[in-house]
Amino acid sequence: MRYISLLLLILFLSASPAQALEKVTLQLKWLHHFQFAGYYAALEKGFYTQAGLDVTIREGGPATNVEAGVLSGETDFGVGTSSLLLHRAKGADLVVVGQIFQHSAAILLTTHKTGIHSVSQMVGHRFMYTRQSADTLALLKLNGIDESRFIKVNHQGDPRDLINGKADVMMAYVFNEPFLLEEVGEPYLTFSPLSSGIDFYGDNFFTTKRLIEDKPELVKAFREATLKGWRYALDNRGEIADLILSKYSRSKSREWLLFEANQIETLIQPALVELGYQNPSRWEKIAETFVAQGMLPKGFDPQGIIYNPVLIRDHRMAIAITILATIIITVLTMIVVSFRRLNQRLRAEMAEREKAEADKKLSEDRFRTLFETSPTGIILIDAEGIIRFANRRMAEMFGCSMGDLIGSSYPKHIHPTQRTSASERLQKLLSKEVELVGIDKHFIRYDQSDFWGHFCACRQEDAAGNLLFLFGHIADITERITAEENRNKIELQVQQAQKLESLGVLAGGIAHDFNNILMAILGNAELALMRLNPESPVIENLHRIETSAARAADLAKQMLAYSGKGKFIVEEINLNRLLEEMLHLLEVSISKKAVLRFNLNERLPTVKADATQIRQIIMNLVINSSEAVGDRSGIIAITTGCMDCDRNYLKDVWLDENLTDGLYVYLEIADTGCGMEKETLSRLFDPFFTTKFTGRGLGMSAVLGIVRGHHGAIKVYSEVGKGTSFKILLPASEKPAEVFNGHTVSDTWKGSGLVLLVDDEETVRGIGTEMLKELGFTTLTAGDGREALELFKQRTDISFVIMDLTMPKMDGEQCYREMRQHKPDVKVIMSSGYSEQEVSGKFIGKGLAGFVQKPYTLSALREVIRGMP
Repeated sequence: MRYISLLLLILFLSASPAQALEKVTLQLKWLHHFQFAGYYAALEKGFYTQAGLDVTIREGGPATNVEAGVLSGETDFGVGTSSLLLHRAKGADLVVVGQIFQHSAAILLTTHKTGIHSVSQMVGHRFMYTRQSADTLALLKLNGIDESRFIKVNHQGDPRDLINGKADVMMAYVFNEPFLLEEVGEPYLTFSPLSSGIDFYGDNFFTTKRLIEDKPELVKAFREATLKGWRYALDNRGEIADLILSKYSRSKSREWLLFEANQIETLIQPALVELGYQNPSRWEKIAETFVAQGMLPKGFDPQGIIYNPVLIRDHRMAIAITILATIIITVLTMIVVSFRRLNQRLRAEMAEREKAEADKKLSEDRFRTLFETSPTGIILIDAEGIIRFANRRMAEMFGCSMGDLIGSSYPKHIHPTQRTSASERLQKLLSKEVELVGIDKHFIRYDQSDFWGHFCACRQEDAAGNLLFLFGHIADITERITAEENRNKIELQVQQAQKLESLGVLAGGIAHDFNNILMAILGNAELALMRLNPESPVIENLHRIETSAARAADLAKQMLAYSGKGKFIVEEINLNRLLEEMLHLLEVSISKKAVLRFNLNERLPTVKADATQIRQIIMNLVINSSEAVGDRSGIIAITTGCMDCDRNYLKDVWLDENLTDGLYVYLEIADTGCGMEKETLSRLFDPFFTTKFTGRGLGMSAVLGIVRGHHGAIKVYSEVGKGTSFKILLPASEKPAEVFNGHTVSDTWKGSGLVLLVDDEETVRGIGTEMLKELGFTTLTAGDGREALELFKQRTDISFVIMDLTMPKMDGEQCYREMRQHKPDVKVIMSSGYSEQEVSGKFIGKGLAGFVQKPYTLSALREVIRGMP
């Protein structure tokens, strides 16, 4: 009777605090999909009811503002993302109760037909856009894109809008929209924030701080029931898929829902991370990304977003529960004396242990499947940097067996040039200086070949925060790196051509004005020499003036050579013969501690070149080599030869301007000097760049310009402390070199008649008049093309015209065209500081009588006039 009374008392006490189920509303952020399977399972399997909760799940959509509903009290809980940090920065006191997705599923999705191949190319396109995905917003910010730079299209969540052309890009989930595109066979591209180092948390469920403080037991009960629902959903995917189809939504097929379930498991990572767990360091890293993109203020503290259970403040309830627990414990103490009860408990414990073992095995099997089927290499690294576990894909990438890979040092697989920095980054990850590492790395295989991979790693810790291992994965990005290197090389070649073109315009203009001045100097000096007594003491001074002016004229030619327009006297030359003629000059030009060695190919084809410019190249490179040898003993080796060059060889040269395959003659000058660093080598041919305290500046730039003008190329190899090698490649010619026969034009020839001399420089007109007078002609002068045309039309007794190419008002080319219309058989000799080849190209087939290059001498002018048809 006592036991019956005691049991009635227990029933009364236990029934007295019982309350009706408490109503709770959960707001989803999107339509009913497997993305919210855990909440459906918790509701339909009774986990919420067991926790004393009557839960209503509201479906979301494109226009749903989950955060506003929770803050207003319309709903108690909501499904959110890492963007909750942005709301907290604006004063919204929201707290993440449990983290479900350890990685975000958000991506940017487009089809191949849009022609978009990078995030930066999305500017100006139609964009199905929503602010719910913070990491894709951060990805756009990282690429300099905000809402003003694309056309916003209403987001209906239907990827078929990409197929029918309503939109070009949409914010999507990796487990959702791509399935439909694959099903209809539409090729597509995805852009994941994770590939750019933005690794945010995915879906979570959250509430307000006020609700946590007012009803801590409700929040705790909702959290535990929800996590239990997610565990059930992941273990019973087919059942939950059928539940969604029968009760929530039939918008997706069962196959689609199961595809979604498998993708979601890789984001949740239940085998590696406890469901609901939040890492404070991870939230700090996400906040730092937001701050870097200007989406959060500097110094923002994200720690308040993490849920921490608080004590129940209702002391009366606590007292009631304590009394009830005491009574129950007393009764149980009386009952446990029964051996039968003890036996049942032992059997229950054994069953639970067996179930735990089975669950553990199932978890290990899932993890092993994920590990082995991953398209990227996966490794686990211990605190010493040793690889303790890896998948087969990782062994394939390193080109070795699993036995060789397991137990090897991770830094050993990195290219020596990056090994030190890789070890430093690994140490920072081990010491918790950084939470996540994501970087492109240069790796080497066991056969010493190399490849590029994107390495991403993070710490995996136990509940006490101790390191278990570093979890890393490597994606092969060799094709992308190779494409970037090729693009950079093309950009470098374009930049070099632009530098040459810009400075070439400047050099050509200076040379034009310089030549006009030099013509007055040379012409007056030559006339003075002809008119003075050979015994005059002034003769020597005039010879010096003539010599200096000639050197200045050579400088003008070098400036034209830099511009790539200085072809000058192009003839068939033999490099060996040219070097033999320069031997003495080279020997006296170098350091006494440097030794010249020649290795000349006897059967060397000729090349079409200007001998003066080739001499300049040789002198410049030999003197540079001598300076590189310095005060030490060294060797300067000069080698000639010929070789067949294909595109594979020519792609690594300077000035690869569509060079053709074929036979090239090469001149190689190598030294054992100090060599050059990579930075110096990259700027070697820049205008005015020099490593000397006082340098000529245009030295190597002039070399490059001369080679460019000869349709050749340069190969440079240099190593610090070992020396430098320059190889000049010039197209070989099949025509043998012409032999100079010693014939010269008589210097006593004279003519007669009226000559129209046209030049915008008064000094040139003056000295030209005197030269023509010396040759027996009378002269009529004009200062520009327009004046010359008027005189030409007035005077019918003009024998021929000598005219400058570059003049104000009307240039020589236009004036010549007008003169031919008036008198088709007019004879015109064109004058210019540019080379004959450069000028003659403008008048091919137009009947030009001749060309004389400034600054010209009396003898040069005589030869051109006498040679007129």
